[in-house]
Amino acid sequence: MPLPDYQERVERMQRGLGRAVQKDVTLLNIPGRSLACKIDPLYYLAVQPLFDQALERWAGLPPGAAADTLVRTGIYVTRPPKREHVLPLNVTWGNRFLRIQATFVDADFVDKALKMYSGARRGVDVSELRIDHADREQVERLFQNKTAPGGVAFAG
Repeated sequence: MPLPDYQERVERMQRGLGRAVQKDVTLLNIPGRSLACKIDPLYYLAVQPLFDQALERWAGLPPGAAADTLVRTGIYVTRPPKREHVLPLNVTWGNRFLRIQATFVDADFVDKALKMYSGARRGVDVSELRIDHADREQVERLFQNKTAPGGVAFAG
């Protein structure tokens, strides 16, 4: 069995994401509705497992391929030694609160998909979604030795 071409998979996922957003702009950056929201200039927060499943569907990849590819290529922020990338987080926007399973996605992955395949001139602005301040320590542990999201990503 040949080894997966991870770069080709990334491109297929970006193409699929860009085309999907072109058809439905609510897929990104609308808290409570979208698959992922930009929480600071460097990261999107993606709802799991919905984000992975959508990428696999749009790219024609088998189950598990999106997470495997995005972890191996460094697009998902992970924690060693098991490359954990999904965290339970409390998020807020406006006066609403929700607990989600979430992954931090390198903003370049999504912004490039938008620029190259949806016709957007640039990525999206930071959304109004915020991570509950009580979860900040957990987030900082995930980002150990990496650039963590800035204060704009947290409520309170």
